Amino acid sequence: MNKWMYLPLLVLSTACSSSFLGEQPADDARENFEYLWKEVQQKYSFLDYKGLNWDSVYTVYSGRIQPQMSQEALFELLAELTNTLRDGHANVFAPFDYSVYYPTFLNSPENYDSRLLLERYFLRNPRQYSVTGPFQHTVLDTLGQRIGLVAYRSFGSNFTRAEIDYVLQQFTGVDGVILDLRSNGGGSIQLAHQLAGYFAANRVTSYYSRIKSGPGRNEFTPEQPVEVIPSGSPYRYTGRLAVLVNRQSYSATSMFSLHVRALPQARLVGDSTGGGLGAPNGGELPNGWTYRFSVTQSLSAETDPSGARYNWEDGVPPHIRVNMQAADAQQGFDSIVERAIRYIIDGN
Repeated sequence: MNKWMYLPLLVLSTACSSSFLGEQPADDARENFEYLWKEVQQKYSFLDYKGLNWDSVYTVYSGRIQPQMSQEALFELLAELTNTLRDGHANVFAPFDYSVYYPTFLNSPENYDSRLLLERYFLRNPRQYSVTGPFQHTVLDTLGQRIGLVAYRSFGSNFTRAEIDYVLQQFTGVDGVILDLRSNGGGSIQLAHQLAGYFAANRVTSYYSRIKSGPGRNEFTPEQPVEVIPSGSPYRYTGRLAVLVNRQSYSATSMFSLHVRALPQARLVGDSTGGGLGAPNGGELPNGWTYRFSVTQSLSAETDPSGARYNWEDGVPPHIRVNMQAADAQQGFDSIVERAIRYIIDGN
C-alpha cells in the first residue's frame, strides 16, 4: 500500500522550508518532544483503550534526546513516539518525510489479488464489464443466480449521484450485490455515509461518536448517534449485500463497515478491517512541523452481553471470516468472493 492512502491531502504542510534546506530548527529537540508528548497525553482518544502508560513512554524517549540532534534524528524519535500509539491516524509531518504506522496490515494476510479479480470475475463476460467513475462493475451469472459485483478502491475518490445510479441501475433484478472494499484505505467519511444510504431500506443508527474533551484519559463528550440515511435514488438496492474487507480496509472504510453491520440484509465478508475509527486532528510543533492523531471514538450500535458498546478501533470484525486460499487461487477462484456468492445464494 502506498503511504498516502491513510493521509488526507490537507495535512501535507509546506512549513519550515528553511529546515528543508538543511538549517537546524529554531527550537530545540526537547521542546518539540515535550510539546508533542503533552498533546498526546491530553488529547489522544485511545490511551486507555490501548493500555498505554504514557508516563513510561516519556521516560523511554526523553532519555534519547541529545543536544544538537539533527533534523533526521529528531524526526525518527518523534515518529517512533507516535508509532507507540499503534494508530494509522497518528503521524508526524516534516518537509522531508512523514511517519506512517504500517503493522496494522503488514502482519496480516493480504486477502486480495487485483489481477485474479479482474481476469476471473470482472472480465468473465467482457460485455458486462464497465468502469463508471471510481467504480468497476459487472453482473455475474453463477449457479443460476445473477449477482452484481462492484469494486470501489478509495473513499478518497469522489463519485456523483449519476455514477452510482448508473451502477445500481445495471443491477436491477439481480439476486444480490457484492461490494468489494478490500484494500480501500479510506478517505472521506461523508462519502462513506453517502454510499451506505444506497443500500439502506430504513433510517438506522449504525454507531455512536464521542470526542475527547479534557485531559483525563476518559474525558469525552456524550455519545452522539450516527445514522444511515436512505438515499432518495430510484435505484437504491436493499436486497442481499456482501461487503468484502481486509486489513487494508481502513478509516472511512471501517466507518462504512459499521454502517454495514447495522443493515439487516448485509454481511461483511473476509478479514477484520484495519480499524482507524478515530477521526484525526492535529497542529503545529514549535519548529513548524505538523502532527495529527485520533481525537474521537466510534462505538458500535451493537452491545456485548453486559450492554457495553464495542470499540472496534483495532478492526471491525466480519460476519463471515474467510481468508484467500492459495489452492483456490491456483484454480482461478477468489475464496472471499466465492464465500460472498454463497451468502447471496443461500443467506448463510
